Amino acid sequence: MWEELNRKTLELFKGGRLPEAMEAAKAALDEAEKTFGPDDARVARSLNNLAEINRASGKLSDAEPLWKRALEIREKALGKDHPEVAMSLNSMAGAYFEQQDYVKAEALFRRALNIMEKALGREHPSLATCLNNLAAANRALERYPAAKPLYERAIAIQEKSLGMDHPEVGMLLNNLAGMFEGLCRYADAEPLYRRALAIAEKAFGPYHPHLAASLNNLAAALAGLGSFDEAETLLLRAQEITEKSYGEISAPAATALGNLAEFYEGVGKAEEAEKARKKIEQLRKTRLSR
Repeated sequence: MWEELNRKTLELFKGGRLPEAMEAAKAALDEAEKTFGPDDARVARSLNNLAEINRASGKLSDAEPLWKRALEIREKALGKDHPEVAMSLNSMAGAYFEQQDYVKAEALFRRALNIMEKALGREHPSLATCLNNLAAANRALERYPAAKPLYERAIAIQEKSLGMDHPEVGMLLNNLAGMFEGLCRYADAEPLYRRALAIAEKAFGPYHPHLAASLNNLAAALAGLGSFDEAETLLLRAQEITEKSYGEISAPAATALGNLAEFYEGVGKAEEAEKARKKIEQLRKTRLSR
């Protein structure tokens, strides 16, 4: 019975049917407690599922005590160094990160990483997510020298396990490049963004909407380096892809035009910026009239 309720919970959650998933998760938790006892690891799994649904529903204050109870059960039932304990720690840390409580998030992400390293070894593919999470927390705390090797280690692990051209590698490259860009280290960011774009093009094709973000990222780094012509070309390509993917009057198309307008304003092309701004306003009026 519990297995069926748990399966139903996950299916509803993955399908975006959050109210129904919430009810199924509560039923699964009740069944687990009655069948297995309040301190069983399966109760912790149900608590974690219910917490994640609350999180997705924007109810972090309801999710936190569920995660804490799940963590206590897992530590007691499985031991403090079990990978499922790390799962609870990562979930709680993610919630703290969303609440911008980066100090708490960093401590939990670090403990989760230590557990996973001990359980699986330092080069296991599962560590990449832990490393990326910890790097993000350190970046948010402006501990950039601590974040950089964590990103680099995550990249190396995924390159080895998934291949040099896997989209997950591209995502991690973008994260490291984004940190460099935020520090105005455009020369360090540019080759990483360029490689991430090449990975995306190979994985998704030259006109996939996923490419727009990569094009914008690289354009920002090139603008920082003063390579305005190439930056403009990339932004125009991002605009074209976005319009073809979502429609000329869509919100993503307006955002792409906004990026272009900001670029033109930044490089002193007032006439082009004004044209882009006027088009954005026209698109807004068209959307409102529909």
